[in-house]
This record gives sequence, C-alpha cells and structure tokens, in this order.
Amino acid sequence: MTDEASETSLKSTRLTRRGVLALAGVSAIAGCSSIDSVGGGSGATIDTYNLPDVHREEERENSIPPSVPVDLAASHFDAARERVRALLATLPTPLGPEEIPNGHIRKHLTDAASDASDGLDDARTARTGLMALRSLRRARESARYAAAGWGVADRGLTAAPLRDEYDRTVSAAHKTRQEHEYIGSNPVRAALVHTRIEVGLERATDMDLPREESELLSVAEWGETAELTQAYLSDARHMRSQFTASLPANVGTVRQTLTAAAKALLSDIRDRQSDLPPETDADDRTPGWIVLDELRWEAESGISRIADAVGPASAVVDANSQLARLRAIDRIQSRREADELVRPSDGETVRDIRQTAYDALTAALESSSQPELVRTVLVDAGHKIMAADRGLTHHQGEISASTLDRSVADYWHATALARSAAAAAQQTVQALESD
Repeated sequence: MTDEASETSLKSTRLTRRGVLALAGVSAIAGCSSIDSVGGGSGATIDTYNLPDVHREEERENSIPPSVPVDLAASHFDAARERVRALLATLPTPLGPEEIPNGHIRKHLTDAASDASDGLDDARTARTGLMALRSLRRARESARYAAAGWGVADRGLTAAPLRDEYDRTVSAAHKTRQEHEYIGSNPVRAALVHTRIEVGLERATDMDLPREESELLSVAEWGETAELTQAYLSDARHMRSQFTASLPANVGTVRQTLTAAAKALLSDIRDRQSDLPPETDADDRTPGWIVLDELRWEAESGISRIADAVGPASAVVDANSQLARLRAIDRIQSRREADELVRPSDGETVRDIRQTAYDALTAALESSSQPELVRTVLVDAGHKIMAADRGLTHHQGEISASTLDRSVADYWHATALARSAAAAAQQTVQALESD
C-alpha cells in the first residue's frame, strides 16, 4: 500500500469511528447509550471523539528535525543514491522462488530491497541534509544486505571478503579519528559540527557484528555491516571537508575551548544534581509524577554520557541537553507545587496541553539567538510529542481519563524541555566564550 493510500484509509477509518461516536453521543442524551466506560464507574472519563486529531505525518515525523550547520554537497548525496541503485541493480527482478527457493530467506532479501527503495524516497523528501544522510545510510545498508545475500546464491559469495572490507574501513576510521583537528572560528558552530563528525567516526569503529546462524543471511549481514561502516566514514569525512572549506584560511583550533567548556558545564551539572527533588510516592501514578520521575532519571543517568563522551564537542552538546533537563525539572516541580499538573478530565484540556507543547517548540526555535544549539534539545522534545501523539491514536470510544496519563506526561515533558532550552543554550555559550 502506498503512503497516499494508507493515509486515505486511516482518515476514512477515523471519520467512520467519529461518526459512530457522534451517533452514540446522541443516543446517550436520550438515555440509551450502550458504550461502557473503560475505567468503570469511578473517576472521570473522556470521549475520544473530543481528543486532538493526530495526522499520520505527525506520528511519523518530528516537528523539529535534526540538522547540522554546514552545507552538504549535492554530489555527495548523488553518489550515495547511485551506490544504492547500483547495488539494487545486481538483483534479479523479481526475486522469486526459482532464484531463492527458501521463502524465509527470500523474504529477508526482498524486504531489504524494498527498504532500500523506501530510503531513497525518504532522502528525496527529507527536510534537512542531515536527515537525508540518515535515510541514505539506511538505504545503502539495506541494499547491500540484499545484494550480498543474492551474491551467495548467484556466485558463491562468502563472508571473508566482506569481513576484510569491514576491517579496512574500521582501520581507516580509526586513523581519521586520530588525525581529526578541532578547527573552527565560532565555538558554538564548531561544537555542533564536530559532534556529528565524532559520532559518525565512533559508529564506524564500533559496529555490532553479525550473529546470524544461516550462512546466506550471515553473509548478507556482513554486507550491510561493511556498507554501513563505509557510509558513516564517508559522511564524517565529507562533513569535515565541507566544514573546513567554509572556514577562513589558517583558522585556529577550538579543542581547548571545547574541553574547558565541557569541564565547566559538567562541574555545574554535578552541583545541580545534588538539588534534585526527592522521589515521590510510587503510588502517585499521575501524569505529573510520571514526567518528574522520568526527567529525574534522565538527569541522574545523563551525567555519565558527558563524562564518557566520544570527544569534547559531544561532551559540550550533551551537557547543553543535560542543563535543559535540569531546568525542566525545576519547571515541573514548580508546577506540581502550584497544583498546575492536574490530570485532564476532558478532551478540550488535552487539546490545549498538546497545542501548548507544539507552540513551545516553535517559540523556542524562533526566539533563540542560538537556534542550532537550541534545536539539539528541541529534537528530543519533539520525540516526546511524537510518542504522545501516537498514544492518542490507540484509543477508541469512552475511556478513563487516567488512560491518557502517558501522553499527557510526554506533552508536559516536551513543553518543559522547550521552555528550558534557551537558558541552557545561553549558559553553554557563556562557557564556550569564557576561555
């Protein structure tokens, strides 16, 4: 089913359900409704007809997509697309039982080929260059999986040359990582770009290795592993090259600036952690308890990510996110103490809570003097909204208000993060500029 057909089907289903609910509401007024409350007779209930409409794209796409502040060359994207097409061209079309008699294995290969084609489509419509890179990496690994698997059946391909290819790429990635220079003129921009390079090189040198017992599928997995490793290395090198080309000649290094800022921010975060609010009663499973408990857990566990970051740039960016979480905890705690985080008892209130979360993301991005740094926090907030939106689509009829606790908590979580992002970014910038 195409995306367009699937979306049309979803809309039709929703309209039909809403029509039934509307008729049921009329019957209820007349005293003859047969719809039972999921939550029983006690506690508030909410008619899902009155909940926010969640469109398919809102379930699938973050409203704040990740990006990197460097121009990526069209030729790099073209080369990745051509690589995918070349790999897919090695497969017979269609790949049927005559080519691969085993139906289980054949499905793995055909699904991978389909995923590769989908990745090409996703890259074409990606909203940022970074998202396009991610889609093309997935397309490359899926296409190589299918091509390597077919290579076993077609010409007796073994895992040995693929393991050798993987080892060579890992060695090249280690060398690139050792030689990497943290050049830059603007420390904020440098931190954001070097973070992506650090992470890409780290992933190229720390890939999960195949464990498939089937010989053919094991070779297919070695193919995708070798391809994905090469894709990460290629993207990191390209990003480094494009960033270097955008800088003035003889620009200096920012390694010391990044390292000093990371240490200063980490010290402040450790101090702030001692002021975290105490754990609340586990029996108090309200949305306010859920969001505070989750933020506290993230704050307590996040410090290790900064201390063990793959490089100084990643440490700074992770610290910025951690500062936002700590400030979000303060906001949530203040709202709890003011009794503002009351479980909603009607659909209109849920609509308002959701809209507030979306508005907070937009306002934070548009009002910040450091939008790219703020964006790194807003991407996480956007994922919370996506999870909350998906949760709303899982219910029909009249439900207990407590059924929506998880979604409500995620909306509040996103709102608090978004409203804390600017202040966190300001502190991070001050640390970078104090060197």
